[in-house]
Amino acid sequence: MPTVTRVSADRACAGLFPGDGGKALERVLESTEFQLRNEKWNPDVRAVARVMEDAYRSGDRIREMPQSTCEVWGLDKELHIPSAIVRFTASSKRDGLSEAGDHGVQASVAERKVVYLDYDCVSPRVGSTPDVPLRIKILFHERWQESKGETILRPDYLAVTHSAALAVAKELQCVDDGGLPARASELPPG
Repeated sequence: MPTVTRVSADRACAGLFPGDGGKALERVLESTEFQLRNEKWNPDVRAVARVMEDAYRSGDRIREMPQSTCEVWGLDKELHIPSAIVRFTASSKRDGLSEAGDHGVQASVAERKVVYLDYDCVSPRVGSTPDVPLRIKILFHERWQESKGETILRPDYLAVTHSAALAVAKELQCVDDGGLPARASELPPG
């Protein structure tokens, strides 16, 4: 049986879950150590930013470009292994799917332990502009049946998602951090 590497929250998808985001991830997955089960699903913040940047620069092919997914596994529990994914998708007004109201910071918690967080990134590094910003869409999904669930963990779900969003915004040098607030608790209600 192959050896599974164990890491702390700040090394799971390195740079995506600093500070409050890492503490929230520990509460969600009830672990202080995380398993690296597949390096492909453990991109660091620089790799995620590079995927978003490349997608934007692809122009009208943005929908065809790869997404970046971080998959985090906690330690084994009685019946299941707690896990969550954080998926990043790039879009822009050039993709033909964006709608008129599709701008600014938008966050919502859906049923089934899912959070959506979208924001616009205007960045000289990326080449995105106020007229055609890079729209970063993040999906967080907790995946284990023994979880305390959305009712109890909602603030932590938002903290994990916000942490990853803000880390990528800073890495991409988005103007005003893409409009993201400093804390998850300051996200617009959704």
